[in-house]
Amino acid sequence: MKTSLLSKLTILVIATITLISCNDKKNQFVIDGSVANADTTMLYLEKRTLTETTVIDSIKLDKEGNFKFSKARLDYPEFYLLRLAGQTINLAVDSTETITVKAQKDAFATEYTIEGSNASAKIKDVVLDQNKLSKSFSDLSKKYENKEISQDQYTTLVVEAVNEYKEKARDLIYSDYTSPAAYFALFQKVDNYLIFDPYDKKDIAVFQAIATIWDSQYPNSPRTANLKSFTLAALSELRKANNQTAAFDKIANTQKTESSAYYDINLPDMHNKNISLSSLKGKVVILDFTAYQTDFSPAHNILINKAYSKYKGSVEVYQVSFDSDVHVWQNSAVNLPWICVRDQKSLASDLLAKYNIQGLPSVFLVNKQGEIVKRILSTDDLSVEVQKLL
Repeated sequence: MKTSLLSKLTILVIATITLISCNDKKNQFVIDGSVANADTTMLYLEKRTLTETTVIDSIKLDKEGNFKFSKARLDYPEFYLLRLAGQTINLAVDSTETITVKAQKDAFATEYTIEGSNASAKIKDVVLDQNKLSKSFSDLSKKYENKEISQDQYTTLVVEAVNEYKEKARDLIYSDYTSPAAYFALFQKVDNYLIFDPYDKKDIAVFQAIATIWDSQYPNSPRTANLKSFTLAALSELRKANNQTAAFDKIANTQKTESSAYYDINLPDMHNKNISLSSLKGKVVILDFTAYQTDFSPAHNILINKAYSKYKGSVEVYQVSFDSDVHVWQNSAVNLPWICVRDQKSLASDLLAKYNIQGLPSVFLVNKQGEIVKRILSTDDLSVEVQKLL
């Protein structure tokens, strides 16, 4: 009788443990696979949130290179990295799926296969296209510096490369708005600049679509709140710009300023110290109005830097940014060697009307006497025009 009761209790305990184990597995996702020729190499699993990337697990690979990570799933999609010897593979996890990755050590980041996650497979395509775009930027920059192509050719080719990337990315996004790969593609950057411009009327529609999907399907995700706030801020700035269109149309589109007088500018730099344009009197000044979040910004800053570096010490750059996102502006400004200030009013700034700015970027030259003497056109060579004032 006692033996029978003990047996029943044992069976009950085993069943309970088994049930708990099964439930745990149902609430986990698995990332496994193998890396060839990576014996004794450390493989890290990292989690990418909005604010940081942290290591959450690691394993030393054996001769076979096999690995397996099991982690608790979240209620919304999240992004992860496999990192090996400085190379990374981007992954998206949105369920209790098992993602299998097979790669080789020498080409870990580019030549790998993925099974079990359609989103992660699409992300691979996005990353490879992004790498191609970044290389195009680098190659074109070298050609321009070596005078193999003109300024106009350089700008045209950069825009063509960006448009080619965006066409592929749009196809991926439009194929499935609900895929984490769509979100991933939307926020990719090259040289710290967003490829999709939230202040472009075509691009903002994509931001709106993804924001709507995440708001309805993943309301608890921190990315949802961030995406909604980001998109609404961009829409607000676009509406302000549209409301001012009629006023701007009344202003003559002059190629050269008719008066040497200008409105002084006094705006804060990244250290929140106000710097005025008039304080630079005595130097030739390149007065540049721009926005770092735009597609053209990397190419434009390269052109500005060419003139600045050539006449360093004799010329100053006073660059006014209309970026609405202060963090994006700071991340870019910290890498630039000239004066960078920001107008927090963004596209609602009165500087747009005062300086007859009908498009960005807009560049003016100020002589040593503090007089505006030239509006730079797309056909002008900035370095040549600066040299005339020295």
